[in-house]
This record gives sequence, structure tokens and C-alpha cells, in this order.
Amino acid sequence: MKPTKPVPQDLFELVQKTAPPEADVVPLSWAFEDEDCNIAVVMPDTIDRRTARQLEDRLIDAVIDWDAAHHTFTLCKVWRHHEMARAGVL
Repeated sequence: MKPTKPVPQDLFELVQKTAPPEADVVPLSWAFEDEDCNIAVVMPDTIDRRTARQLEDRLIDAVIDWDAAHHTFTLCKVWRHHEMARAGVL
């Protein structure tokens, strides 16, 4: 996997502010493809898939605006805890 740049503090804070209080915001050090930053928003397993996708849409809207202002590409994905564990990320 390709390494990413460190997540800027203001971007991290934007994602934390947009995510619900029960979320863990985790900057990841690797990229799926060509993103500059990769941020996981880890939610409890009790959240259903539809709610997770709706949250991801809100996060993407916030991150897209930040990326446009900073000429970057950020991946911000919502994971349920068991999905991260199954993927070997946790």
C-alpha cells in the first residue's frame, strides 16, 4: 500500500466536528489508490449500513470542500468496527 501524507489538523478537526460523538476518527497512514489523506470514521457495530452510508455522504460533502480549497484528495470512509477488524485495519 502507498503511504499517505499526515492528515492536517484542521481537516482532522473538520471530520471530528462532522462525525457523531460516538465515532472514532482515525487517520490512516496508507492509501487505497492516489488519495493524499485517508481518514476512517469508525462507528459502533449497532449502526446499520444505510445510516453509515448517510453519514459517509455528509462527511464527503465536508471533505470535498476542504479538498477543493487545498488542492488535495482525501478519502473519508465510514467503517463499522467489525468491518475494520475483518479487513485487518484494527
